[in-house]
Amino acid sequence: MNALEKQVLRLIGESVTSPDVFTDIQPIRDSISDAIQEIVMLTGGYHDRFTIPLVKDKTFYRLSLHNGDLGWIESAWLSNIQVPLEQTDFIMLNHHDPRWMQRSSRPVEYFMIGTEVVGFTPKPASSSDVVELDCVVIPAPYTTDKARLKVRDAYRYATVNYALSEYYASRGDAPKAEQHLELYGNVLGERLGYVPARERVVTATSGKVQTHQTEVSP
Repeated sequence: MNALEKQVLRLIGESVTSPDVFTDIQPIRDSISDAIQEIVMLTGGYHDRFTIPLVKDKTFYRLSLHNGDLGWIESAWLSNIQVPLEQTDFIMLNHHDPRWMQRSSRPVEYFMIGTEVVGFTPKPASSSDVVELDCVVIPAPYTTDKARLKVRDAYRYATVNYALSEYYASRGDAPKAEQHLELYGNVLGERLGYVPARERVVTATSGKVQTHQTEVSP
C-alpha cells in the first residue's frame, strides 16, 4: 500500500493496517490512477524523450511506449545539428504542396498520425540525421504498491481528494463527493493560474432585472 492509498484510507476512517471495508484496495488504486492521468493531461506534468534515427526515404516512424500513452509532442529537434522542427498536419501539407510526399531533403517539419506514429517532411534524403522528441506521456495505471507514482508533490493533495470524491459518490453521499471534487479542482485551478470565482449574469424580463449566479469552473 503506497502513501496516497494510506492517506485516502485514513480520511475515510479506515485502518491502514487492517481495513474493514477496503480489504481490496483496487477501487482506490483505480481512482488514484485516474486522477494522475487526468492531472498529467491538464498540466503536461510527465515528460519523456524519444530519439529517432532517421532513415533515408522513410517518412513515418512508430513510437513504442511501454508505460503509458502519448499525450502530445512539446518539441522536436534535429539533435545532430541543433535545429528545431516545426509542427504541421495533413491539412496544411496538402494545402501548401499536394506533392509533399514526393519531396526529399533534410526534414523541417513533423506531424502526428494518431498517438503512435510521427512523420517528418520532407522525407529524409539520407540516414545521417537524428530527431529528439520531447513528449508529454500519460502514464499507464499503476498495478503494485511499489510502482512509481508519476505525479508531482504539488498535486498529491488533489489526487487524494479525487479518490475521496469517487469513494463518497459510490456511497451515494453527494455533498461530500462534491466537496472533495471541489478541493481537487481548486488545487488544479490555482496551479494552472485560474482563481475560483463567481460570475454574475444579468438578464432582463418583463422590465425586471434578475440576477443569477453560476459557478465558474477553475
